Amino acid sequence: MKGIKFILGLCLMLSINLSKAQDVQFSQFYAAPLYLNPAFTGSTERGRAGLNFRRQWPALNHSFTTVSAFSDYHLNNLNSGIGFILNQHKEDFLGFQSTEVGLLYAYKLKLTDALVLRAGIQGSLFNKNINFENLVFGNQIDIVNGQVIGASGEVFNVDANSSFLSLSSGLLLYTNNFWFGGSVHHINQPSQSFIDGNSVLKRKYSFHMGYKFSLASGGRLRSLSYQFQERSLSLAVNYKRQGGFSQFDFGAQLYLQPLVFGLSYRGLPFSPLENLFNSDALITLVGVELNQNVSMAYSYDFTISKLANASGGAHEISLTFRFGKVSRRSRRDTILPCFKY
Repeated sequence: MKGIKFILGLCLMLSINLSKAQDVQFSQFYAAPLYLNPAFTGSTERGRAGLNFRRQWPALNHSFTTVSAFSDYHLNNLNSGIGFILNQHKEDFLGFQSTEVGLLYAYKLKLTDALVLRAGIQGSLFNKNINFENLVFGNQIDIVNGQVIGASGEVFNVDANSSFLSLSSGLLLYTNNFWFGGSVHHINQPSQSFIDGNSVLKRKYSFHMGYKFSLASGGRLRSLSYQFQERSLSLAVNYKRQGGFSQFDFGAQLYLQPLVFGLSYRGLPFSPLENLFNSDALITLVGVELNQNVSMAYSYDFTISKLANASGGAHEISLTFRFGKVSRRSRRDTILPCFKY
């Protein structure tokens, strides 16, 4: 267990200093829409606020904790959406913390009666800090018994921090049943170095798409609209690449209003690592709409890599609140059909 903890800490240290892939991830990526793609800003065509919490590898004591809060609003007269996002990621082993505050804007363009294009931009201010006192270097390790011995001799500021501006953009194209989107984060590739030199934050590319199959309707809703409960099955994929790292997500969600059940896979089965099946996790999800304005979901990542017996997987919770007047819609209106979570 000590060896695994050391390796994890070392990997994080290397990722911070080599700047390969620092952005955190959510298994419920559609429950964090503004984090996924700025083009989702205002896409519910009313007001929305959300909170996402993720704790990864809790069995290792030195776990990773991420919290994201966002809010957006649709400006119907301007065919636009405005939004705000706050993200914070902490890692216990190195005392590492990253905080992001961002503003977003998206514009909606109706290409045809059935096809809609949304384009979004984002500007974020980042602050990252770390406590170098907790770093362990190779010359401190006794290779015989794996124990840490003596000081490293390295000299760092105890509390180092880095602040920088990051620019992002995205596009989203959809019909009532199909959607396809792409986003680029950190377009300007800002420097995030804690010490002298230039440590570039690599661009993150994300491509996501899916399709919703409508099933037989359920019972009538007890609401003013008196519509039938929705029954649908949605399939979705999400591919991300940042620096030299790639990740692929594929999943399905069954929506039996007000309940949602999901199952997803994360990994790169078509790109084996050192001739080994390159898989990360299987993700199960259950969500519920408490009413037409409030919904929540819980998901658990079953780790299927070599860390499976030691990591404790990952827990994730999302809460979404909707507010404001619901715009009147006609049968010709196109409604974004994405995953619920």
